[in-house]
Amino acid sequence: MTVPQAPEGKSGWPSIAITLALGAASGSLLDALGMPAGWLCGAMLAVALAALRGVRTHIPGRLRDATFVVLGTSMGSALTPDTLHDIQLWPMSVVILLVSVAASMFVGASYLQRVYGWDRATARLSSVPGALSAVLAVASGTSANLPAVALSQTLRQLVLVSLVPLAMLVSPHAAAPRVAAVASMNDAVVMLFSGLIGSIVLTRLRVPGSKLVGAMLASGLLHAGGWVAGRLDPVLMQMAFVATGAVIGSRFAGTRVDLLVATIKPALGSIFAAISISAVFAWLCHVLLDLPFSEIWLAYAPGGVEAMTIMAFALNLDPSYVSTHHVIRLLVLMLLSPLWTRSLLPKNAFDIPGQK
Repeated sequence: MTVPQAPEGKSGWPSIAITLALGAASGSLLDALGMPAGWLCGAMLAVALAALRGVRTHIPGRLRDATFVVLGTSMGSALTPDTLHDIQLWPMSVVILLVSVAASMFVGASYLQRVYGWDRATARLSSVPGALSAVLAVASGTSANLPAVALSQTLRQLVLVSLVPLAMLVSPHAAAPRVAAVASMNDAVVMLFSGLIGSIVLTRLRVPGSKLVGAMLASGLLHAGGWVAGRLDPVLMQMAFVATGAVIGSRFAGTRVDLLVATIKPALGSIFAAISISAVFAWLCHVLLDLPFSEIWLAYAPGGVEAMTIMAFALNLDPSYVSTHHVIRLLVLMLLSPLWTRSLLPKNAFDIPGQK
């Protein structure tokens, strides 16, 4: 799937303004209607629809990164003594997560191959949960249908961000909201500065979701140590949610309608299979460890680090628990990718030219 972006010059700013205006209008509407994470979901849906209709939508990389730093910084307020106490239960939760990932990948790939006749490379890469950039990098060196893989992964993100808030509305096992007070101006400045430093450090270390996770860890350490208290101003957070939703929605820019029609049915089947499997394993973890089901399910959901962590924050759940699990999952997938990448390449891909 080709995703053209407007240049950030003279012609770029109008598309940026239109994108943010669409996101803000739709986000405010869903928030007024009482939709959980309304600012995030509304912006995402409005921008995605606009992009599919040919509107030139665009969020520049620097604005996206700054948004992730702001969100991560405020997420650090969730790191409390209670959270530190719960960390001792996380290793078993991570083990269950990895089993869940393996099961969802196997079922999703088998479904796409056997029901819709997708080739093995396209089916397998389309079923990898929440690692879009890594998956596309791998897919480019295989015989996989790259547009189908990209669209399947983007649809996964859209479905998850739209579905999770609705599921939380009806879940009988939702976690109690964790809402911190608003930080003072001095604390907010210290938090943002530390968040920026944390994001830079993790970016240098090439950690997945480095901008968001680095800012959250740095801010979290300050909160855990008692040096700062509270999260950032709600208006700033609403702006950040709108920008994040617009980033996700803009991924549909340049998508051909025929490709969307051909891909959406099999992709949605695979996505809902993965969501169902993650819910089953989340319930198992909830029963075994007595952790909140909603937080576990979000941590196990087959989405990206940033989107799922931001969703946890928007729903007043524990973003540190969610992000830790998603980062570990991505690291494991990237470490193992050389093994299954080789199996997807043609048999002669590693032959030296001129030799038999």
